[in-house]
Amino acid sequence: MTQDQTFRQAALAALAGAGFVVTMLSLTILNGVGYQDFESLLRFGTPQAYGDNLARAAPVLRMLYPIDTLYIFSYVLLVFAMVHCVPERRAAGQLAIIAVLATAGFDFVENNFILAMANGAERGNVPSLANITFETTITQIKFNCGLLLTLSLSFLIPLQGKLATVSRWLPRAAVVVGPFAILSPETVLIYLAMNIGLGVCIGILYWQPRPLQNAPSPLRT
Repeated sequence: MTQDQTFRQAALAALAGAGFVVTMLSLTILNGVGYQDFESLLRFGTPQAYGDNLARAAPVLRMLYPIDTLYIFSYVLLVFAMVHCVPERRAAGQLAIIAVLATAGFDFVENNFILAMANGAERGNVPSLANITFETTITQIKFNCGLLLTLSLSFLIPLQGKLATVSRWLPRAAVVVGPFAILSPETVLIYLAMNIGLGVCIGILYWQPRPLQNAPSPLRT
């Protein structure tokens, strides 16, 4: 595979990932429920209320599941393509690969565990507090791994120009905003918008790659 093909592979993965997030966000808004509602007890207060709402949301969650699965594959592909583009940035590349594999692994566990609880809730089985706590723990670990992944991406962009600068600093800003995303629906939307914007920026930037010579060192950007 040529360098241009690898760059375009990264671009397509980034744009696809942004599209998947927009699709999931739209379905969540239209249906008034999504995976994020069942990542903890915060919204419902008790396991009984959690289970009742989970049973009602099960059809929507099943609709979101394949889209989220494709999103996971898209960001894994994006990271491997970006790492392949800059083999000389070994430390950042290794960190990104470790972070993306951890994020994807916990993402798969999270989605399947919520669906398993939803299947049980539809049959009258109330999720236990232990299971909900496990789900919350998995979600938080995945989220923190995702922040580490987002930060590592900012050191894998070798191109120059205004869009490249935005693509380097947007993920760093997202890492700062991310921990506050749970405070309100508005902060969640801001964080998601930053991630969608990052995907679009990388997609545009990598679709027509520019020469890599004289690219700034990641330690100076």
